[in-house]
Amino acid sequence: MIIDPHAHIAPPSFIEDVRKGSFGDSVIIEPGEDWEFLTTKNTVLGQERIHKNPLPKTTYDVDLRLSDMKNMGVDMQVLSVVPPMTFYALDAGLNKEISSSLNDALTELTKTYPEQFHCMAQIPLQDPDAAASELDRAVKNGHKGCQIASNVAGTNLDDSSLDVVWAKACELDVPVFIHPSDVMGVNDRLKDYYLRNFIGNPLDTTISMACLIFGGVFDRFPNIKFLVSHTGGFTPWIRGRWEHGYGERREPKVNGAKNPEQYIDNFYYDTIIHNADSFEFAVNTLGSERILYGTDYPFDMGYLGAAKDIPGLSRLSDADQDKILSGNVKELYKI
Repeated sequence: MIIDPHAHIAPPSFIEDVRKGSFGDSVIIEPGEDWEFLTTKNTVLGQERIHKNPLPKTTYDVDLRLSDMKNMGVDMQVLSVVPPMTFYALDAGLNKEISSSLNDALTELTKTYPEQFHCMAQIPLQDPDAAASELDRAVKNGHKGCQIASNVAGTNLDDSSLDVVWAKACELDVPVFIHPSDVMGVNDRLKDYYLRNFIGNPLDTTISMACLIFGGVFDRFPNIKFLVSHTGGFTPWIRGRWEHGYGERREPKVNGAKNPEQYIDNFYYDTIIHNADSFEFAVNTLGSERILYGTDYPFDMGYLGAAKDIPGLSRLSDADQDKILSGNVKELYKI
């Protein structure tokens, strides 16, 4: 069995609720030339902010998804909502309502397709207490963990207000999947050439990992389990710089963090790196037991080819291939 724990969806029943106007003008669907757009509106300091995100049919058409899974050789997906649906910039009370609706829609999907889908919860991190409560509710309804963004509307993940969420994840013994969203620099030096994705996404993942390490989150919650997307961004390649800097500077120690090398193995990493040599390097340095297959379905920056044709996978032993395609996912998500 091949299991993909990095697969996004806009749950069909939630999309229908949006079309009906269930969330007012704050979340709407608008037509576009090539596809529709999921548009959110909120007001910050008296100024209206509008965010438009593509909503191609592949995000919500389940029949098309099942067909693609068959073509890719994927037996099961652990579903998480499309990253713009974290909705951290919206009113916290509204996002609590939306998160509950999204998670109920995901539960409905897993009950309809129990052999094809498990799911991860969406939680309203701008209200950490509500997020912890929703995570508890969702896991009790069958969710295997949760997905969060790499920052909370600009707040890094080491912020102490989020400790209640990490405590709940540890209590429930479920993983937290970190996916970049609302990344830094998108309106500045990364605005051209799609650099906001090419560089911005892995950069924001890297920042989130550094903050978790140096911010002392693993010291406060040694049993917390994070899965990071896109093979951990730039972390596998610059970890030596972190270790060197830790020995030379006082700033990384202000929260009592130990040498960062002691925390690298606290993370799990997906396979979305698109290069055989880079993939082999990641497996050799991070360990095959920490790597999980992932596609980022259905987005074009993901890996949508045949699962067994991941660049570099054939260089590994059969045992390591089995771990990455199935065994590690089953263990982490208790499938």
